[in-house]
Amino acid sequence: MSNKKIKNAIDNILAEKKNLVQAKIDEAKNNIIEQLEKIKNLEDFSRYSMPDGLETVGGSADIVFIHKSIMKISIADNQLNLINNLLEALNKFCTRAALFLVKEDKLMGWKGKGFSGHSGGIQDDGIKKILIPFSANTVFKQVLGTKETYSGAPLSQPDDHLIFSRLGGENPESIYVLPFFVKGKPQAVIYIDVFGGKKIGKKEIEMLSIVGEMSLDLLPLRQKILSKIKTREYVDVDVEPEQPPEAEFEQTGDDNEITLPSVKESDPERLARVIINDIILYNKKVVEEGRKKRAVFKLLEDTIMQAKELYQIKYSNINIFEKQLVKQLVKGDKEALKGYKFETL
Repeated sequence: MSNKKIKNAIDNILAEKKNLVQAKIDEAKNNIIEQLEKIKNLEDFSRYSMPDGLETVGGSADIVFIHKSIMKISIADNQLNLINNLLEALNKFCTRAALFLVKEDKLMGWKGKGFSGHSGGIQDDGIKKILIPFSANTVFKQVLGTKETYSGAPLSQPDDHLIFSRLGGENPESIYVLPFFVKGKPQAVIYIDVFGGKKIGKKEIEMLSIVGEMSLDLLPLRQKILSKIKTREYVDVDVEPEQPPEAEFEQTGDDNEITLPSVKESDPERLARVIINDIILYNKKVVEEGRKKRAVFKLLEDTIMQAKELYQIKYSNINIFEKQLVKQLVKGDKEALKGYKFETL
């Protein structure tokens, strides 16, 4: 047999084996997809009845509220929704609730609930404008350093006046500050206060906070599962979706720092694309309808504003975000974003 025939025979055998291996790989991938399909609606895990006898315990209304809140927190599909659901639940057991996270050398207000309309105080949206130097000796720094909660009167630390002066209005009657753990480390604080003789529901707040921490840790897994399923389901999506960020709370080497998700190119344009592709990925039908009716912003106002807020946590150049919003989300049809208040375009 000539060398050429030997070579052809070997090539044929290798090709056959390659096809067999590829077939096995495809079969394994399909099996995995089928398993993912079965658990894609993780909400199914929450469809169970209240345990017998639990409703009869004192404060049954609060128990039912906590039960529903835990379900909302645990099935949130992104960090913004998760934190919003958590703060809404916490606000049931206090007058005001807010989340402050550590970024570089400061504590930064991120979300607040119950502040709007309170006498002389700031609005809920005003929380995000509050910056507390991490070098200041405040109750926030104390809680992060000791990893223990603080409960009691305001102004317990020398520089606590920085917190309350920024919150505005009168000082609260009592405060409750908890370290918020991300992957086992305190990376943010939850601030709680009360006015008018109201009592702080400490046990309820602790329970909800723990659920929030656990749900945040599991969020990357949930997003990966949903992303794989959605990508397979919408293979005909107009803009090829990029992998959603795994978690907006991502740790660095510093135990007291929280950053946004690491992005390979680490530039504002790429981050904007990732965020906007995420909108398209999870809202394909709504986006298509909005493009046809030229009403994308009207249909997805909350989602778009949350995306903008997420981008601004890391970058201040909003022009890049807005350009990508027009280019990708509405394919250059700016009128489809009617109602959105452009800052640069």
